[in-house]
Amino acid sequence: MKKLFFIATIAITSFTANAQDRTGIRGFKIGVGGNLAIPLSNLNSTSIGAGIDLLGQYGIADNIALTADAGYTVLFGKDGFNDLSIVPIRAGLRFFPSPAFYLGGKVGVGILNTKGAESRSATAYSFGAGYFLSPQIDVSAAYDGYSKSGSFGLVNIRLGYTF
Repeated sequence: MKKLFFIATIAITSFTANAQDRTGIRGFKIGVGGNLAIPLSNLNSTSIGAGIDLLGQYGIADNIALTADAGYTVLFGKDGFNDLSIVPIRAGLRFFPSPAFYLGGKVGVGILNTKGAESRSATAYSFGAGYFLSPQIDVSAAYDGYSKSGSFGLVNIRLGYTF
């Protein structure tokens, strides 16, 4: 599996090497996005969900950027269970092996809420990859995990617009 991921990364990097000017990574950028959330582990009472986010990126080198994001995602309840609302607030890094392709990781806090229950917080973490289709539009996929006394995870598929 690691070899397959490595080969795919090299292939994508090779095809995108000239897609954008590296100077586009430097400086401050802000973006908005919508995401499709697919529950994975320990979320048997929820089905697919959706969300929005606001993301800031500050390029500190030709291929490294600091990020901060906040969002709102709802996982819809199933079988009579209530919806689960998640508000992640995280900071992280993006590494650009090519100007259009990036790998990223984030850590922070997630505020979790279910109707009829008290809000609670958990450690939030995320790692994934993305691709800029144009200088303003990117798509990404990431694993988002939340942990406190137990843990759960979901896959987020995001379509974003950078200003």
